[in-house]
Amino acid sequence: MIQTRDRCGIRGFTLVEVLIGLVVLGMAATATALTMQSAANFVGENAMHIDAIAEAQETMEGLRALRYEELASGSKTSADGRFSIFWNVQQNTPEEGMKAVDVSANWLWKGRPRSYVISTVYSKITRN
Repeated sequence: MIQTRDRCGIRGFTLVEVLIGLVVLGMAATATALTMQSAANFVGENAMHIDAIAEAQETMEGLRALRYEELASGSKTSADGRFSIFWNVQQNTPEEGMKAVDVSANWLWKGRPRSYVISTVYSKITRN
């Protein structure tokens, strides 16, 4: 920066230099604030996704506890009300004596729908 000398021999910065410095500082502060806000949103969305995975897995484990004949499609809402959980059971898919099961956890994030789906196949075990 240019330092000037006035009539009294005192060195200092001109008003224009101070204003330019404030503008640069303001731009850096704005960029930092936007980065921090973006990081906070990312962390929040990831936390919701982790909770959705846990809800879907918990539902799938509950379905595993049922007998093969009891497996049927259904839905529920999570205990905290943040997720809608749906499970779809397809009979004889992919083959006879099997059931394909899809569990979907659905939620809204900032007004946009999000979902997480896990799938598995159950087979009927017969004893001879």
